[in-house]
Amino acid sequence: MYKMIERFLSVLTACTVTAVSMTVSTVNAVGRINVPALTADNVSVNLDNFEEEYKAPYVGEEFVVWKYDGDTGDASMIYNPVGGYYKCSWDKTNVAEFLIGADKYIDVSEYKQAYISYNAIIEAESGYAVGALISCYDRETAKLAEIRVLESYSSDIYKAGDDAEKISVNGDDYYVSITEEENVPVEVIYIARVNSISGKEISGKIDIREICYKLGRNDFKLDIDKQAKLYVRGTSEKGKISVWKSAIVNIPYRKSITVKNDGTSTRSVYLDGQYYNCFFDKTDAKKGSMTVSDGRVASCTYNNDSTCSTSLFVRGLWDEHGKTFEKNDKMEVFYDTSIRAEDNYASGVSLFSCDTGIEYCIVQLRNSDSFIDGSRDMAKVKSLGTTEVDGVKYDLYYRYYDYETCYSYPCPQIWCVTQETHDDYYYRAVGSVDLQKHYEAWLKDYIDKEDRITEIFVFAEAFGEGKGDFALVSAEFGISDPDAEYDRVIDNRVDNTSSPIIDGGSIIYGENGGMCTLKNNGDIIGKCLLESEDEVFRFGKRRVFEMEDEEIDLKKGDFINMSYKAYVSTDGNYSIGAEGKMRGEDGVEYIDFYVYDSVNYDAVPKDAEYLGTEQFTNREYDIYVLYTDDVFMPNGKKNVKYYCIAHDKTENSIICSGYIYLADAVITWEKAGLVTGPITTVALNADICGVGGGEIKLVNSSIHVDRNNRYKYTAKDIELLQKFILGEKCNLEGKNYDLNYDGAVDSFDMIELRKIISEEMF
Repeated sequence: MYKMIERFLSVLTACTVTAVSMTVSTVNAVGRINVPALTADNVSVNLDNFEEEYKAPYVGEEFVVWKYDGDTGDASMIYNPVGGYYKCSWDKTNVAEFLIGADKYIDVSEYKQAYISYNAIIEAESGYAVGALISCYDRETAKLAEIRVLESYSSDIYKAGDDAEKISVNGDDYYVSITEEENVPVEVIYIARVNSISGKEISGKIDIREICYKLGRNDFKLDIDKQAKLYVRGTSEKGKISVWKSAIVNIPYRKSITVKNDGTSTRSVYLDGQYYNCFFDKTDAKKGSMTVSDGRVASCTYNNDSTCSTSLFVRGLWDEHGKTFEKNDKMEVFYDTSIRAEDNYASGVSLFSCDTGIEYCIVQLRNSDSFIDGSRDMAKVKSLGTTEVDGVKYDLYYRYYDYETCYSYPCPQIWCVTQETHDDYYYRAVGSVDLQKHYEAWLKDYIDKEDRITEIFVFAEAFGEGKGDFALVSAEFGISDPDAEYDRVIDNRVDNTSSPIIDGGSIIYGENGGMCTLKNNGDIIGKCLLESEDEVFRFGKRRVFEMEDEEIDLKKGDFINMSYKAYVSTDGNYSIGAEGKMRGEDGVEYIDFYVYDSVNYDAVPKDAEYLGTEQFTNREYDIYVLYTDDVFMPNGKKNVKYYCIAHDKTENSIICSGYIYLADAVITWEKAGLVTGPITTVALNADICGVGGGEIKLVNSSIHVDRNNRYKYTAKDIELLQKFILGEKCNLEGKNYDLNYDGAVDSFDMIELRKIISEEMF
């Protein structure tokens, strides 16, 4: 939000015609005499003062206003650079056309998303159209061409002829026809929505990439190398269309993501809700690789150099809360895998139960059974018989390790292996696994219905010496969500009218163009699709200390500890960490602070002063201060911002975690010579910034507040805590015995309590 405020004030400062003078000298003088500063509430701006009129014909960098040569009517566009809107009007013109958007060369096929979103008001009864225009070249007719997409139009603008074809774009039907228009030196391809959007106020999203793709599928041979523009057309006696929003969004494909092959969850990739990882055992890790494309295809290669080697590749769901066969009545997996391997391999679906500690592998694709016998890794193998699911017969095996056979103690496994083998060197297989049917057939003998399954993966694994590759092309999961009815949602994708959620002592919030969901299990999920580099979607958990006695004062022994785990999948920039407000000189609240614990970009604000790099908690932070001389708080103080920004950057698609001890940050700012004071507001939040989509799931996010030295512990506290631990009846109201800050009150806290009392006595 602070970026938006600064930008707003800078615009006003640069303007000479406003209701109130906003020169820099005047603002600074207000600060010196301690009079309330100017704010958006007491500054009125007449946006009409910034309107500029452009009459046809006009060709600019960002928009075009056009009419026929010799047309005696009027066509004009009023553009407001401050309000960001366009008013297109025509009067007695044969044809008036308005194009909004820069004339840029792009290859649409190189973008994973290309669309135009708009919001307009139509003031015309007939002779109007709103849509998009795409310049291109038709190779079949060797002509320049225009694709005119009509989303909302009057019946006299377009009528589908007998030769019009139909295409479907994202579930909506469109007519497609080619026409030659008088005075237009190009071929015109109309794509008109079958059900024109009706009403005076209209809004929508025109999927340019999907339209171009569908034209190609329908034998149109078009070279499209220009960015689409918003298109407004008027042919009636008189009319006006005001475009209040026009966002042309092009989101490129990301480069493929390389999955670190050290086999740890901290190095895994998390993309669009799925986890990707690879494991190499008893082989040179450099001989194997796993890369994930933006289309979510996982390309895997291996080159095992030993008969004892194993290369494992997985993608799927990792949920530390766990799913159960009791609650999730639907648990299905659909996958598409290609296999190019001459040596021993197995592929299918695996799941892991954190309650049994057993991995269950359902193999539907294989070329041998040598990976079961145990000679490869000295495992002990026991046959469990056979079973049949959906007409397919499987052999069951139990594989386990003991001290004599294996020192590394991998988890025991139960393999359910198809009796059918494939001898082809290369093939592609599309399969499905209904886990509920497998449960009824054999899993119920080894796992209780309420046991938690924390991993459900599609996997491909190669055993022994050899080389080859797998492609985990897709993995889709049909799993019921019994807790979905308890979800609480803050949806601010259209405007910021949704209210925050009060959850215990915390406020769950989502601001500026996104959707925030509080799950029944406590997870907070933020999703957004941003259309501008300046946009920031912010969500998370906040605590506000309204009374002076509630404020967190380090000097009184108070502290705030924060922890989180985050599943991150974003196109653009993001940060996760702490932010809040603090009192400074004279006890006045004028300090904003930010601790960016996980961040994937250079988050240093412009004009910030570097104060050094310090290590605290568990990582290095770069320390900055930003003095905002042109931004004032209501108390007349100049706003100042303190930053601790993680020195090492994280990735766009990752599972990350962190601990933030705010006392460490405050001490670091003090050592740098900055004024600090009591904390009045604190938040554990995530910011997603810039053009593109993003999703961050905050798991186990907590803000732990403790005023440690305000309570004196005595021997009676030991007695009370002991009763609680032994399960005896007692009242702990007003007591804080979570002294090791792990979220539970147990015998470990008794140890800490005895230490505290012992120190107080001596």
